[in-house]
Amino acid sequence: MSGPYKYTVDDSVLRFFTAAPRRCREELVRVFERLAADPFVKPDSVQPDATGRACHVNRFGAWLVTWWPEHLARELHILDVESLR
Repeated sequence: MSGPYKYTVDDSVLRFFTAAPRRCREELVRVFERLAADPFVKPDSVQPDATGRACHVNRFGAWLVTWWPEHLARELHILDVESLR
């Protein structure tokens, strides 16, 4: 199977996304699609979640995104988005 991974977003990310201005939503979709196209991008840092899973943290311009890849299912799970503006 080839092609980009699919991505999911946490409820808090969805609430942030829907409240954000259109320009921000468009930027975030590009970030999510970029991650889905390259799920092996090296994280800027790694933070464990409550279960001990290694969650990747990457900065994309004005955005800090926390996510983890589920390679077997070919999915990315977007856990948190923070604006650095």
